[in-house]
Amino acid sequence: MSDIYKAPEAELASREENTDFGSIEKGIAGDYTFSIGDAINEGWQLSKGKKRTVWLGILLYGIAIIAISVAAGLVTGALTAEGDTSITQELIYNLITTIVGLPLAAGFTMIGIKIARGEETSGTEVFAYFDKIVSLIAVNLLMWIFILIGFLLLVIPGIYLMIAYMFAIPLVVDQNLGPWQALEASRKAVTKNWFSFFGFMLLILLIVLAGFFAVLIGSIWALPLTCIAFGVAYRKVFGGPQGA
Repeated sequence: MSDIYKAPEAELASREENTDFGSIEKGIAGDYTFSIGDAINEGWQLSKGKKRTVWLGILLYGIAIIAISVAAGLVTGALTAEGDTSITQELIYNLITTIVGLPLAAGFTMIGIKIARGEETSGTEVFAYFDKIVSLIAVNLLMWIFILIGFLLLVIPGIYLMIAYMFAIPLVVDQNLGPWQALEASRKAVTKNWFSFFGFMLLILLIVLAGFFAVLIGSIWALPLTCIAFGVAYRKVFGGPQGA
């Protein structure tokens, strides 16, 4: 007689063995498959029916950034100084807009990742990660310090790190890793297939630029495609939250 309370082992095992759905351990070990063409093609397929979700996220992100910029300008006096803005005012203004914009950017990234994983999401995802703001500040600060140092060291190390850290932010908000853990997990995983990810990010940039040059109309397809394709790449390497 079968045990109706027994966990569905076959289903769990099949998910663990699914090479299309990675994990932190698999990613760091390089135990994943990634193809630029596959990521772009799947991103295109998944974008059908999901463009509205991505564009709502873009719209809400844009409105939030404008609101933050206006509020920061009023607080610092940058909007009322009539051209006499001091360096201190400018620095505080830029600091506020950058810091508050980090969770919004992380949320937009997670829209593409959740679509790629077949999870429920909406445009309001952009507002979901303000509880991670301290970790996001730390990971961004460390990331850009290391990238800047890399560029000072004959440029090439900086280019390497820009690509190697591409998954650090979603690792903080999605996998709940600390800033240093996220940076190292992303770097170690991407390094296993660095040139493919370099080509992938370059192609994403070209698709976005092509969308804008096509009288902006091409962006209707280009932005959802690239957002979700990035999510596909993340899923293949790191999968979802541990224990999910």
